[in-house]
Amino acid sequence: MMDENRTAKTAFSRLPFDVIAPQDQPLQLGLVTLETDLTIENEFRYFLGDGALSLIHTRIACDDQVTADNLTMMEDRFAEALSLFPPKYAFDAVGYGCTSASLLIGEDNVEKIIKSHVDAKHVTTPMTAVKRGLSKLGARNIGFLAPYISDISQKMCNDLSSAGFTVATAASFDEDRDSIVGCISPPAIMAAITAVANNAGTTSLDAIFVACTSLKCAPIIAEAEAILGIPVISSNSALAWDMARLTGLSVGAAGKGALYN
Repeated sequence: MMDENRTAKTAFSRLPFDVIAPQDQPLQLGLVTLETDLTIENEFRYFLGDGALSLIHTRIACDDQVTADNLTMMEDRFAEALSLFPPKYAFDAVGYGCTSASLLIGEDNVEKIIKSHVDAKHVTTPMTAVKRGLSKLGARNIGFLAPYISDISQKMCNDLSSAGFTVATAASFDEDRDSIVGCISPPAIMAAITAVANNAGTTSLDAIFVACTSLKCAPIIAEAEAILGIPVISSNSALAWDMARLTGLSVGAAGKGALYN
């Protein structure tokens, strides 16, 4: 009878294996996600999930209260967040998932910081991507919807104006907690988008931009466009689209809005 305190030794056979050759690897995308963001990863699966890619995430420490001071503090937290990507990993593109912080820290500065820590061919941010997307659609007169407090919303509208866009109508949920913004329901966002369009009055809008990666816009973009008859771009739809564009990633267009057509 075997001693109950002794464990039988299992014999293992060693089997051969292959590794994926570099030329057979899918496109390599990286995403720097806010500690408090409840939305962006799911929405990236929606916008890019039908493409041949590898998407690797890291989280960057941030405060739940969305203020200019708290957002800019993330500049000093990039190094730690980027160090948590796999060592010596080469990315075709890396996106930074914060619209307001990319504005306040500076789009070019974000790119410089990321490229100084990570091997990335391309870097983009929601602000960069949105401006590229609006230009691609030929949109100049836009409606603006954000969850932010007025100070941040105003800075964002000013930046869009400086880039050549006219913010014809704007609205905000005026909520400063990212954890709450991430729980705003898609029907509430849909109602707000409709209100922004209605507030334009006789002004003809070319598109509506919904700012913030925490807002759950993916389920309602196509419906909003069908009702309003104009493109609707969210921070996440724009960022995912721009990363696909920069890397040549082919993804489907169905249900994702005019930007993907």
